[in-house]
Amino acid sequence: MSIRRATLISALLLVGMIYASTACRSQADPSWLRSWNEAQEGRPLTLTSSGRIAEESEPGTPLTVHGEVLKPDGTPAGGVVVHAYHRDRDGFDFGPNDASLTTWRLQGWVKTDAKGRFDLLTIRPAPDHLGREGAHIHFTLESADFGRQWAATVFFLDDPLVTEDQRRRSKEAGEFGWLREVREVDGVQHVDVRFRLKETGDF
Repeated sequence: MSIRRATLISALLLVGMIYASTACRSQADPSWLRSWNEAQEGRPLTLTSSGRIAEESEPGTPLTVHGEVLKPDGTPAGGVVVHAYHRDRDGFDFGPNDASLTTWRLQGWVKTDAKGRFDLLTIRPAPDHLGREGAHIHFTLESADFGRQWAATVFFLDDPLVTEDQRRRSKEAGEFGWLREVREVDGVQHVDVRFRLKETGDF
């Protein structure tokens, strides 16, 4: 094989690798990615393992999310930035009357402690205001070692809009199932979530 041909093949392989990498990272919906990037611009400079999504004045039933993030090998993942967002008690992401909002109105960040744990105070979200799906909370995870990742979207076990297929698939996921039981203590609902990082980032 000539040096010129070998160089051409190497160049084509490199282009293919770059394309494959770009294609993988472009799987995120562009409008969602714009909202996510805008959200990160408002991220607090200092994060702890406890934070808020909804302010105390936000109407709705108080809810505390207790979370744990593990590395791919199952050990605690400390220092992971967790971003979460959800609808309000009326089922709106951006608010029903504010067309100027281009990122989520109810969102928050925390950074996991050395044991991979975090807490987020918020309200219980409502299902989509059009009744298309059950109430849920979205999560993304960001770490130096494993990049930016989507975590499971968490639904509530007592929500009648959750389908039998969702219940079955969540049960098959075992301890990392995304359909979570809700318990109530002194008027505050609580839900436990558990995420396992993937080896590489998603977006």
